[in-house]
Amino acid sequence: MGALNGSLSYIRFLIDGDLPKNPGATLEKSLESRRFTPLSPSQDTAESAGWVATEAPFDDGRPLTRDLFLFGDLVVVTYREDKWAVPRPLLKRETARRIQKIIDEEKKDPDSIGKAFVKAVEAAVLVELKQRTFPRSKLVDVVWDTKRREARVFGRGTIVTERVASLFERTFGPRVDVGVYAARAWSLDLGSRAQGVLERLSPGWLFPDALQNAIEDEARERLSGDDDEPVPAKATKAKAKEASGADDDAPPWDN
Repeated sequence: MGALNGSLSYIRFLIDGDLPKNPGATLEKSLESRRFTPLSPSQDTAESAGWVATEAPFDDGRPLTRDLFLFGDLVVVTYREDKWAVPRPLLKRETARRIQKIIDEEKKDPDSIGKAFVKAVEAAVLVELKQRTFPRSKLVDVVWDTKRREARVFGRGTIVTERVASLFERTFGPRVDVGVYAARAWSLDLGSRAQGVLERLSPGWLFPDALQNAIEDEARERLSGDDDEPVPAKATKAKAKEASGADDDAPPWDN
């Protein structure tokens, strides 16, 4: 899923900051310093993450120039994360085969093979396996509306709320927060009366009727015990309130 194609599913972030005075040159420099660097099979690095052009996320040699990410009040970039995913059982099997081949060809004594030799063979086999496959890639499109001070991040989970958010702050500077409804309410241009109502709001029960029924049922069980005599409704409600421990935090139906 993404900003240009696929399912339009995104997380909204609130951005506490503005663009610099010369956004084109400044953002080019910031993005270039954190541009995605492709993985190499010969390197020990298992993961790589950074920014790429939204229109060409797999064009590794393409620089992030302003014509690719700056569109009026919008900054559009893509977070790319690559990771090698060689299954451990496959690596162990291929390593064992390579060691056995060395033993057969060089007439080596199996008991003379130490841990250091096994590690060296495993590293060589891992490089060969990487050369025969591709790393797994994850793409997350980011559309930053600088005028409205919000960004839409087309992804889900910790990759968005932690990794993308952290890289965004380190690249552009402004602090970001997940734009839940409560946080977005404070960003609205409200009148003094509406602002006062918003400030006086307190948490309430999501399903008051269901909770009331559950409390009353529990109170009936406690009052009835082993007796089969019915419990008066008034006593049931009073005991339900007592069982809930509700004083100042009483649910709406007891007020």
